[in-house]
Amino acid sequence: MGSLCIGRAARIAVAVLFSAAACEPAFAQGATPFAQLAGSWHGSGQVRLADGRSERLSCRGNYTQKSGGTELTLAIRCQSENNKIDMKSGLTYEDGRVSGHWEEKNFGLEGDATGKATPNKITLRISGQLQGSMSVSINGATHAVSVTTGGPGFKSVSITFSRG
Repeated sequence: MGSLCIGRAARIAVAVLFSAAACEPAFAQGATPFAQLAGSWHGSGQVRLADGRSERLSCRGNYTQKSGGTELTLAIRCQSENNKIDMKSGLTYEDGRVSGHWEEKNFGLEGDATGKATPNKITLRISGQLQGSMSVSINGATHAVSVTTGGPGFKSVSITFSRG
């Protein structure tokens, strides 16, 4: 697999990973944005490449809430036409802020994310081996993820997740 495919797969993995950072329509007293994420999810979407081509994505995720809801561990697996992705991460929520560390096992990549959460949206800045931004919009039992990076060969990723 060429370096372009590895970079593209890693960016897809980052997009999927941080989609787990939101899903609750409103924060109740003492609640966190991770409150409704525990369990299994499935999603589909696409990655748009710099040359204009796109590939469809199919994803599955399993999320476990810890520490009274302020921590979330997740395992996500995605497949596109040309790549398989195996992502693991730990995220933390505190006073409207989300932060965490991610790693992609197949390609040996890792990095951090920081951002803020409101009841219907989370915005994150991705750092580490990839640089970019992410927006997660929450709408009931689904959430839509939009990611952009400045990396070569890749423009954006969009995925919609629902329970499954």
